[in-house]
Formats: sequence, C-alpha cells, structure tokens
Amino acid sequence: MTSPKSPRLPSFADLAPAAHADLTALPVDGRVEDAAFVEDAAAGADLEDTVFTGCSFRRVMLSDADLNRTSFGDCRFAELNAPVFRAPDSTWFNTRLAQTRLGSAELYGASLRSVRFDGGKLGYVNLRQAKLRDVAFQDVVFDELDLGSASLDRVSFTDCRIDTLALDGAKLKDVDLRGVRFRAISGLAGLRGATVDALQLADLAPALAAHVGLVVAD
Repeated sequence: MTSPKSPRLPSFADLAPAAHADLTALPVDGRVEDAAFVEDAAAGADLEDTVFTGCSFRRVMLSDADLNRTSFGDCRFAELNAPVFRAPDSTWFNTRLAQTRLGSAELYGASLRSVRFDGGKLGYVNLRQAKLRDVAFQDVVFDELDLGSASLDRVSFTDCRIDTLALDGAKLKDVDLRGVRFRAISGLAGLRGATVDALQLADLAPALAAHVGLVVAD
C-alpha cells in the first residue's frame, strides 16, 4: 500500500523576542508585525481584516472576538483559549498552535496552509468549505469536526481523537487518518482520498456496507 504524502511544513523555529503589544489597541491600518501578545484579555475585540505577521500569542483570550477575514502568517500560538472562536474566512499560513482550547470554532471558508496544531482540546470545529493544505494535527481531541464541502490536501492526524467527523461533500487527497479514534462518521463518500488502518477499516465495515447497500448474511 502506498502511504499518503506527508504535510510539507517549515521548522516552526521560535520567533525572535518582540516588544509586547495590546490586542485591544492595534494600528489603524490593521497591520501588525513582529509583536508579542501575552495574556491579553481580548474577548469581543474587533480584529476583523487584521493582518498579523511574525507575531506570537501566549495565553490570550479571544472568546467572541471578531476575526472575520483575519490573517495570521508566520505566527506562533501557545495556550490559545476561547470558549467561542469566530474566524470565518480567515487565513493561516506557516503558523503553529500549541495546546489550544476552543469550545466552538467557526472557521468556515478559512484557508490553512503549512499549519501545525500540537496538543489541545477542540469542541465543535466548523471547517465547512475551508481549504487545508499541508496541515498537521498532533495529539488533538475533537468533540466534532465538520469538514463538509472542505478541500484537504496533505493533511495528517496523529494520535488524535475525533468523536464525530462530518465529511459530507468533502474532497480529500493524501489525508492520513491512521490511528485516529472515532465514534461516528457521516458523509462516508467523503472518505475517498483518505488512508485508514486495518483496525479502523474493520470498525467502519458496518457503516460502509450500509452506505453501499451491501447485505451481510450471518
């Protein structure tokens, strides 16, 4: 069996020390470069269309902040916390997120390229119609991951748990699901282009049989 292509990711080296900034007092032009945000309480902040480049975020609170069309490039997040995370149509590239805790994440229509998630707990993640390319999830727990009509290319899930995975209308290419623990999957046709292991295939057999109308006799 040919293994799926792995995500192509940068080294994610630590950023150079940067001056501390305030997420609630950003430049009027909406462009922020080489800034450090530490323990900012920015719940409900208006960050729509802001462009962050080379910034670090540590233990920031972004619940209910408006991150619509916000861009994060060459950024580093550690212990991001948001019971409600609103970032539809946002852009993420060359960015690492470690120990992220999100209750619900609205990321529909988002673009993620060369992004790595290390550890964390994600509740409901809405990535419908999103585009993911060269994305790696490591040791992440999802309550529900909705990839409806999303496009995934070179995406891996390592030592992850996904209680509910929705793949209705999804387009997958080189997506590595081996070892992921599932409870339920919808949109089984969307699994085309994914790689699973033998144990997962055995668990999926009844659902796959029902999907294609196969009758299994005793």
